[in-house]
Amino acid sequence: MTQNSLTLPTVMTADEVSPHRPTFARISRDAIAENYGRFRRLAPESQLMAVVKADAYGHGLLHCGKLFSDLGADYFGVGFVEEGIALRRAGLREPILVLGGIVGSQIDLFLEYDLDLTASSLFKLEAIEREAMAAGKIARVQLKIDTGMNRIGQNFRTAETLLVAAKKSPHVLVTGIYSHLATAEEADESFAIQQITRFGNVRELAKNTGFKDVTYHLANSAGAINFSDARLDMIRPGLGLYGQHAASYLQSKFPLKASHQLVSEIVYLKGVRESEGVSYNLKWTAPENVWVATVPVGYGDGYPRALSNKANVLIGGKRYPIVGTVCMDQFMVNLGHDRHEIGEEVVLWGRQGDEEITLWELCEAGGYVPYELPIYLTGRVPRLFV
Repeated sequence: MTQNSLTLPTVMTADEVSPHRPTFARISRDAIAENYGRFRRLAPESQLMAVVKADAYGHGLLHCGKLFSDLGADYFGVGFVEEGIALRRAGLREPILVLGGIVGSQIDLFLEYDLDLTASSLFKLEAIEREAMAAGKIARVQLKIDTGMNRIGQNFRTAETLLVAAKKSPHVLVTGIYSHLATAEEADESFAIQQITRFGNVRELAKNTGFKDVTYHLANSAGAINFSDARLDMIRPGLGLYGQHAASYLQSKFPLKASHQLVSEIVYLKGVRESEGVSYNLKWTAPENVWVATVPVGYGDGYPRALSNKANVLIGGKRYPIVGTVCMDQFMVNLGHDRHEIGEEVVLWGRQGDEEITLWELCEAGGYVPYELPIYLTGRVPRLFV
């Protein structure tokens, strides 16, 4: 990858899905739009930053970016400069904040593509001022304050140092000041409340320093749902836009519509006799004579090996267990005495008929969080927008 290029998974229309390898992710525009609308209604007085980092959480950066633009998103949030450049090259004109900050010598790219830089320290701010002055440009900058997550950001206790320096930087236009909640989804609200209070104090300090017309923002998806006083000038939903929560209890509190379904089909059927083993190391043996189906998906596609003998799939609207070790390109399913046909659809996650395999179910089985699995899908799995 070059400094300003980004390799994205294949995105297909319904007519383009390969008839030769039937595995693909089916992504619902309507579900994403519905979730977007829910967050808009949750905080009608706040702007909305659509967070589309990591290929829009595995849902397709450019398709989701264009969808959110059409829906009226005020801002975009990305992880790295390459993602911001990809959005600009796709024609998006909304403000774009690179949340991950500056990696290496990239400031010239931010200036070229009119991206908001994150100044997370005095050192970063000084570098931005030097580069912008040399280029004869004004850099759009957002100041990142660390209120307790201890990842990146100027510590809230010394925020005044960064604020004063930014005010004195003639080639820096501060467009926003923000922080990030570390525990917004947890039932124990005490630390999140502490962070909200800390950021509130920094906000007052910033206003007294002269930053009265900048955008203050703090709330991610869970923060916007759980804490009305964290919504401020703008909310930053990410995971929630795609129909998932960082904690399972939030679904009953703030229902969202899952937008991502992973599907394949049966490519092989075999009768396995009682006590015979299946897959590498024969980790599973048949308790009786059964039918076993082979599905052409494996960890080479991003379906985790850790789900071996732990997950279910849907075939004909019914649950069946994955048996044996998940291979690089295939896994096997115990059909018991049921008869199915080669070519039948298999749903790895998502709904089929009245049944559903949720990402939360798979995450609890494999020790993941729900936004990991769509992101793990490799370039071998095309995304189909419907």
